[in-house]
Amino acid sequence: MNPLVDPESIRSLLETNRIWCAYALADLDPEYFDQTRWLLSESAVMMIYAGLEPPVLFAYGDSSELEKLFKEVPSGIYQYSFMKDFRAIIANRLQPSVETIMLRMSLKPNEFSPDSAQDAFRLDASDLPAVRSLFAHYQDRPDAFHESQLQSGIFFGVWEGQNLISIAGTHVVSTNIGVAAVGNVFTRPDQRASGQATRSTAGVVNALLEAGIRTIVLNVAKDNLSAIRCYRRLGFQSSYEYLEGIGEIIN
Repeated sequence: MNPLVDPESIRSLLETNRIWCAYALADLDPEYFDQTRWLLSESAVMMIYAGLEPPVLFAYGDSSELEKLFKEVPSGIYQYSFMKDFRAIIANRLQPSVETIMLRMSLKPNEFSPDSAQDAFRLDASDLPAVRSLFAHYQDRPDAFHESQLQSGIFFGVWEGQNLISIAGTHVVSTNIGVAAVGNVFTRPDQRASGQATRSTAGVVNALLEAGIRTIVLNVAKDNLSAIRCYRRLGFQSSYEYLEGIGEIIN
């Protein structure tokens, strides 16, 4: 999809803010790059990732330049992550069906304790039936989980006998660029507020650090105070507030 786009030019711009651009940086890896369309100017970049449905739209850079790039985005339904200033500029072309105020949090590696991962165990594709069972019947289960992620990403869980009661994983991991995004965090409702999410998330973070990845981020709703407290205990700090949603772009 990007025969005329130079990945290094994109990376140079994204590297000026690794925390906000972590997902986009990971999408420069070959397995994602061919599913991604990039719109680029000297001081702004816009990404359309077609590997999910609806496609993901991400923006970074100078707002006035992004406004120009946005005119090249085809009409349609998108998932999006926008800073508030840019979101305001394109309000007349974006009709959200759902929109949430989010926090981008980033890890301070020196504040993470591997002991937090006690009793969390690495998961793989063979654990898919247990993951399906955990997610069954719960509307608040992760909406960005794909079964292939168990094979390509890093997942940890906490077990109660033969039953998986908590899980955490990754959305994207790039060892080439050294970035990862933690996600797919879920604990069975009757086991919440018992430290299980902390253990499973800590297992993922510990494995990422052992792999040499130092830029580790996650997204959480601003009003999800219990999750924010969990992540702060692990060494994450709030870096950006932004808007995440699903909406239609109209011409």
